[in-house]
Amino acid sequence: MKKSIILILILVTCVFTFNHFAQNNRNELSELGTSVKNIKMAYKSERGFENDRFDIYSFSIEGEINFNNEDSNLEAIYQKEFRNILNTESKKNESLKEKQNQIENLLEEKRFVYKFVNLKGTKKLYLYDSISNIGYCFILTI
Repeated sequence: MKKSIILILILVTCVFTFNHFAQNNRNELSELGTSVKNIKMAYKSERGFENDRFDIYSFSIEGEINFNNEDSNLEAIYQKEFRNILNTESKKNESLKEKQNQIENLLEEKRFVYKFVNLKGTKKLYLYDSISNIGYCFILTI
């Protein structure tokens, strides 16, 4: 009987933990304004002073995404806000370097639609390729 209760408590804890992390991932991508699926942490930096971080999520979507790309400054935003930190972090992590090369190849092919958000010390760059239904969200907090 005691083993059953302990097993049930462990199972409930695991389910709660999984749901908590899944909900946090969805909250990280809240600006998309569409149904997001397959959210994965592609890269999580070591946390710096206070809440400094550089994280990358990958995702896919259900339906269509409506980014306003009238301002075609994607390359400038990427270069100014994210490229240097990505280069620095890539030196520490070979799989991140491979991901960076994939993303930069798609940037060169101009396959991404994007959305840039600047919120009280946190900058987010959403990149989405509708052909492959793969998106990335860069989150930088300094």
